[in-house]
Amino acid sequence: MDARDIKALEAYKGAKCIGVFDDVPYFIDASGCAFSRETVLRYNPFRSMAILDIFDVLDERDLPADIKAAYDKAVRERDTQNAEYVETLHSMGFKTLTEERKEKAARDDSRTA
Repeated sequence: MDARDIKALEAYKGAKCIGVFDDVPYFIDASGCAFSRETVLRYNPFRSMAILDIFDVLDERDLPADIKAAYDKAVRERDTQNAEYVETLHSMGFKTLTEERKEKAARDDSRTA
């Protein structure tokens, strides 16, 4: 799969490529789907219409450390730089994953203080 194919898949699926690992591109949702905030999508050429395999980031066993690191970086960028994505989530009453993580960290800090 080359860069043109990745760009076409991004446009078709509303995803953003976070990197290619072992010759397989991985993506995060960039469309504003509130239920895909914590998932990594892996291209699977054997599924119809380039359907992507879904991995739950909250289940650490699913992802190798390098893919998890790329995911974390891409999520921070998406949640802070993609205004359309953030606006879409907020309009549905959801917060970005980054916002939720910051709030959780603040709560945890206040409990330990």
